[in-house]
Amino acid sequence: MPSAVVTPRTKVLPLPVDGWTLTVHEELNHGQHIAMLARVYRETDDGKLHRDALKNSDALVIAYLVDWTLTDSSGERIDIKGLKPEDLQDVLNNLRIPVALQVKQAVQAHDATIGAAAEDQKKTDGTVAPLPQTLQSVA
Repeated sequence: MPSAVVTPRTKVLPLPVDGWTLTVHEELNHGQHIAMLARVYRETDDGKLHRDALKNSDALVIAYLVDWTLTDSSGERIDIKGLKPEDLQDVLNNLRIPVALQVKQAVQAHDATIGAAAEDQKKTDGTVAPLPQTLQSVA
């Protein structure tokens, strides 16, 4: 039987540039997922949530990213391990656009793979109960 708790593990993802790699969480736990959503959604004055589509991919990267081997112009490794999310956002903002896109694409592909695997597991072994259907009112 699978665990209800995420075991903290990482995975190394290669980038197609200069042999750089990303170290990412293998799977997000609930808290990491909620923190990611909090970086994407903002409450409006009328109490509704508004999704900022421009923050979506960076929020995903920040949620998954643990470390990397990216270097600066002098060849020194850019240290990101243990940075607060807002500090990591500052580092991401300073990347060259093609490098930032490669980082985002690698993390998005990893997230899609994790999501597809979770869906397959639900279909094959029923580890997560499906949501109940909404009952139609008889009124």
